Amino acid sequence: MNLDMNQLRSFVTVAELRSFSKASQKLCRVQSAVSQQIQKLEGSLGSDLFIRGGRSLELTAHGDRMLAYAVKILEVNDQAVAKLTDKSYAGIVRVGSSDTYASSYFSEIIKCCSDRFPDIEIEVHCGYSNELWQSYEAGELDVVLTQGCPASIPSELLHSEPLTWVSARDSLVFEKEPIPLALFTKGCGDRDLILSALNRVGKPYRISYHSTSHSGIVAALSSGCYVSAVLLSTVGEEFRILGEAEDFPVIGNLDISLAYRDKSKTSLAGLFADISRSYFQSLSAANFIYSAERTQAG
Repeated sequence: MNLDMNQLRSFVTVAELRSFSKASQKLCRVQSAVSQQIQKLEGSLGSDLFIRGGRSLELTAHGDRMLAYAVKILEVNDQAVAKLTDKSYAGIVRVGSSDTYASSYFSEIIKCCSDRFPDIEIEVHCGYSNELWQSYEAGELDVVLTQGCPASIPSELLHSEPLTWVSARDSLVFEKEPIPLALFTKGCGDRDLILSALNRVGKPYRISYHSTSHSGIVAALSSGCYVSAVLLSTVGEEFRILGEAEDFPVIGNLDISLAYRDKSKTSLAGLFADISRSYFQSLSAANFIYSAERTQAG
């Protein structure tokens, strides 16, 4: 019998954190995948590694003994890979993304990179999508995660989520006519989608507030003086969701694309892309439940 390194890594992470959910976040994998890895390892060993059903997750006696071996095996494995393949994973990776995506999503992605590859230096450039894609084509960025990817650039769809109308929960500003809007400045793709939706149904509006940053839009919404449309996963419970019942039209989805050139095994861009891909897979699964709950709550 041969031990699987991925199963061992999942086991050690769960054992150290005493939590499947925390381990899945650190490993940038969905919780069900981590659970399956543990189950497969237990099946191979013919013994349970965790005591399940209690308030806290504890190791069995067999799990305690296995943990000591697993830590040593992973340490030797990682050292061998680094030495024999010269795969030290050190250097800089230049990442381009929007201010919204960076402020809302990058915390977990960067934490995962730092935990697994501490010698990597991450340089994040924020801007509107057109600027980022131009910088990527000019060779100034290694990885781009944003919307509006030109057809000339090979990319993959990383995440798709509808733009949702929101206002402060305790505000009735959405009843005003024309609607006072808080939008990103010209050049942002979100702005064009929002205005097109309003123009399509002839709903009166006035643009009363402009910002180049996500935090600026959130601050405007929090004031209770404006309405805007954002990705639901980027705002908190303090905001009210607006829809057809409040006479607001469907806007459509924002598609976040991922592009990177260097597909080699030692590519820092590829490592960052892999971690980002795993994160957004987990986010999409969580958003399905979260969106339904928020919509029902109103």
